[in-house]
Amino acid sequence: MTNQNTAIWDQVYKTDPAHTKQAVVSGQKITSISGMAMVMRATEVFGPVGTGWGWEVAEERFDKGGPIFDESKDKDGKVSREIIGYETGHTIKIRLWYMQEGERKEIYQYGCTPFMYRSKWGITTDTEAPKKSLTDAIKKALSMLGFSADIFLGMFDDKDYLQSRHEEAAIEAAEDKAAEIERQREERLEWLKGVIEAMDTAQSKYELDKLHTSAVRSASTRKETQFVTRLARAHEENVKRLAEGKA
Repeated sequence: MTNQNTAIWDQVYKTDPAHTKQAVVSGQKITSISGMAMVMRATEVFGPVGTGWGWEVAEERFDKGGPIFDESKDKDGKVSREIIGYETGHTIKIRLWYMQEGERKEIYQYGCTPFMYRSKWGITTDTEAPKKSLTDAIKKALSMLGFSADIFLGMFDDKDYLQSRHEEAAIEAAEDKAAEIERQREERLEWLKGVIEAMDTAQSKYELDKLHTSAVRSASTRKETQFVTRLARAHEENVKRLAEGKA
């Protein structure tokens, strides 16, 4: 039974890996989704920008940040620090609207981007900060509706989920979808065969359990219930094998 509360979410939460890239923000590795890809997806769902959905700037400002110091040494080697400016961030608040069943719905969201800051090249000013803040706000607003929720929920950090998304995207893009489905099926059967062979040669229960747990997680992500059942049987058989070997 369809849940009307998640009707949009269920339609848009999956992300095409082709529209993502890995980035490092504040030392943390993240998966970044293309802003234009999210706009394209929203257009598919709601209609053209300005007709089925869009946004209005509700607020825009530059925020004063921490001080920027200039350090110098005198002839005796004494270091002095002088404030020569302050870091500045650009902030924008938008009102994103969309049409649903003939009614206009609205979401407020913020976007933020460093505008002036000290970098390894010196004091840097990003003249494209307003554009970046707007893109940030649009992406965040759409994410509240579920667009690319798998990224924001951290699901792209799971290699098995990411692989399944690559496979789904390959089927969607294939000219002969049936052939691609069959190719992937054969590939997964070979994977299952390889895992079971590895379990059959495991030298300890720890090694066996580790193989089983990893394989079940992979199969469960793809909803391969028959694979899970086969893996459980192989695990049980090899637990007995290892126990008999110690007897």
